[in-house]
Amino acid sequence: MHKFLKPVLIAAALGGAAAAGGCADDRGYGYTGVSLGYGSSWGDPYWGWYDSYYYPGTGIYIYDNNRRRHRWDDRHRRHWEQRRSSWRGDRRWRNNWRDFRRRR
Repeated sequence: MHKFLKPVLIAAALGGAAAAGGCADDRGYGYTGVSLGYGSSWGDPYWGWYDSYYYPGTGIYIYDNNRRRHRWDDRHRRHWEQRRSSWRGDRRWRNNWRDFRRRR
């Protein structure tokens, strides 16, 4: 049993260090791409700021800092569809405006 305990302790220590060191990413969502811990099990959110435009998570419109609506182009569509496909949380898609006040 002793030979199995050491790898478990090492893995736990490394996992704890990675989780403690990666509590926020550059977008301010509070989690990173580290494969351990709460945040990584959900993936990047399917809403938020990208390229100075906010996407609420549904529809084909993105919004600028002045709250003007724009139809997304192919680059924005690809970005948000990829984010949505990697999301592991609740799959009942709905608008999410909570980060809109945080202007980028």
